[in-house]
Amino acid sequence: MRALIAIFVLIMPVAANAAQTLPVRADEHGEYSRLVIPNAPDDWRIATSNRKIEIAFPEQDYAFDLSDILEKRKAHRVLSAKAVVNGTTKSLLLSLTCDCPVRTSKSAENSIIIDIFNPSPVALTPDELGKGEITKTAEAPVQDDDKTPENLRAARDRMISLLAEARHQGVVQLKIDDERAAEEEIQATEITLASHEITEPEEALVNETPLPDHDIAMIDTASCVDPALFAEPSEVEGQISYGTIANLRQRFDITDDDAERRDLANTLAIAYLHIGFFEEASSVANSLARDGDGNMVVAAALADIASGSTARAKKTLTPYRACGPLLELAYAAAAGPDDSLTAAMSENHVTALKNVTEPLRAPIAEALALNALETQNVGIARSFFEVAQQARGHEKTAALAIIERALGQESGASVDDAMATNEIAEIAQTPGPLQTKALAILAEDYREKAEAAYDGLLDDIAAQSTNRNGTLSDARSAFTGAKALAEAGRFNEGIAVLDNTATSIPVSRDASQTLARSLIMNALQKDTETRLSAVNAFFQYNDFLNGSATELDPEINLTVARELASYGSTALVNRALEGLGKEWNAEIAALSARAALNSSNPTRALEIAKHGHDSEELSVIAIEATERLQERDATVEAIKTAMNKGLNNNQFASAAWRAKDWSLTANAYANLPTDQKSPELDARVALASLNAGKKEIPAMLKERLASNPTRLAAISHMFLAAPQFNIRAIDTLADYSNGVSRETVFMQTGLGAKGDGR
Repeated sequence: MRALIAIFVLIMPVAANAAQTLPVRADEHGEYSRLVIPNAPDDWRIATSNRKIEIAFPEQDYAFDLSDILEKRKAHRVLSAKAVVNGTTKSLLLSLTCDCPVRTSKSAENSIIIDIFNPSPVALTPDELGKGEITKTAEAPVQDDDKTPENLRAARDRMISLLAEARHQGVVQLKIDDERAAEEEIQATEITLASHEITEPEEALVNETPLPDHDIAMIDTASCVDPALFAEPSEVEGQISYGTIANLRQRFDITDDDAERRDLANTLAIAYLHIGFFEEASSVANSLARDGDGNMVVAAALADIASGSTARAKKTLTPYRACGPLLELAYAAAAGPDDSLTAAMSENHVTALKNVTEPLRAPIAEALALNALETQNVGIARSFFEVAQQARGHEKTAALAIIERALGQESGASVDDAMATNEIAEIAQTPGPLQTKALAILAEDYREKAEAAYDGLLDDIAAQSTNRNGTLSDARSAFTGAKALAEAGRFNEGIAVLDNTATSIPVSRDASQTLARSLIMNALQKDTETRLSAVNAFFQYNDFLNGSATELDPEINLTVARELASYGSTALVNRALEGLGKEWNAEIAALSARAALNSSNPTRALEIAKHGHDSEELSVIAIEATERLQERDATVEAIKTAMNKGLNNNQFASAAWRAKDWSLTANAYANLPTDQKSPELDARVALASLNAGKKEIPAMLKERLASNPTRLAAISHMFLAAPQFNIRAIDTLADYSNGVSRETVFMQTGLGAKGDGR
């Protein structure tokens, strides 16, 4: 395959002393080819005309790496590429295979992105596309052709253009009319494809009636497609000739016999598939599939998988998913790891894939390896990776780099290899289906090492947007990036990534929402700046965080309101609590009262507390409000009211101490659970008993105070020295006793030290 493709390579002269080489990355995305020139110099200009694209740069000291276009043939709609010097500028001149609409854009990192669309793409039914997929239709006129359907003519134009260019370069000689007599023999020997006759299922599988996902009856196993149709040709049978394919196209165009045209199209579809021209194979095979040709249904699906159009492939392969290992693995490659109908991959599937023609084998093996990694099936992922590596030869694709890195991490191998990291960084900076996965890998590295793989990594993570047909795998990758952003202090951008993921991939909405809420809750436990960022994100993304899910735990609303109440932000507290049900009225009242108290409005706080539900928190706020108003009797009454309601809180005893109601202090303390009694409160209650006329420390308090001998001794001395001792100095006494303890430890440590004292 690679040897045959090489005949189309055009050598572009590059100056040996070029100061900078600009890589031109290429890839296929189903209905369009994409070229990306990363980190392009400023002031570049682009123009298109007559199947040409010219990108001009202001200086001449640039070279271009065109291997993706010329050697690897990753952009099927680009015929050739070369550098051209025009005065003081140097241009990259691209020749296209069609009158294709072109769309250009520039990324945040100044990368040039060029999308080349089909001139007249096939209109697909929603059923063929699958749920939610967007159909991109290029605005190009469609010419009627009674003899050749437009999608077949597009495939023909692509092949004829390639062959014409190759003939012009003198690397291939096409057969002409005087050789027509030999074509039948060539067809029989070179296009038979392992001598397997094409069979058709008894009934049409693709029709105009839309069918819901997974609601298609399985076909009779007797009608299953023979997998040998897609097998690697043997050495005896030889490879398929490009010249033969060109002749088949010419015969197809000139024949008026409908049966012959169908046979020729059938053969062409399989031939295209075998030489790796997947878009052409899909175009031809899908036309035949619509007429009920089962072999072409499968051929079209395989071509779609290889070219990245998996939605339609999944739909058309559903009836065949139990037709043996090859069809099982093909369905798995199209459906992805999250599909419940996907068969578990095993070595049986690896063996079946090894028999598939090499150009088709590689992309399917890569897709299956990525799927296996998503389901934590590392062993089978490694097997598919090895198959893909063998099929690719020396070519290192983005998928292979991602898989290799993931397998290394799973096995515990070092992930610090600079070359491997550079490969992932390059993928992360190139728009495409694997960009999100690459960003996730680098985001995880950043979380572990706090070092960005390249300047602008966090910007790229923040700017990532998963397409509308993204999978849960894409969502999980986005989650990793969101965590990295949050940990780097770019909190709002992390939540924005999750919001975008929930919109782009609806099935991930609950998971995205849960993670976003979790990040905010964690941030509310950190430093002041981080807490305020979390509060800001809560309001900015309120619709996303709460959405339409009325059953969501209101903990995040209450926590945000509590943070705001500490600042006395009454209006924002009310906004944070909007929408909570009546069952949360007690918490709402407490937070509203706390906000009023902290905004220096104790009267309003007391009013809310009096009319709110009975709760410890509201009772504490009412007590604090009366203290702020310096109303001692109201404070005592508030404590007694709360205790009569069966409420208990250590703040009741402390407030009673401050109000100098010694018996109330003792009663409030006695009602407290043991775990709410602190050493400071023990000391206050002990001295309250002294002030109430007791002659010695109550036994229970003496036992609790014994854990701090210095404090116990000081309080015991106060009982002996009473009434001369000022018992209101308890707080000063506590500081003094703690200071004595620290000095004692300091002296003991110093006396026990050894060495020369330096």
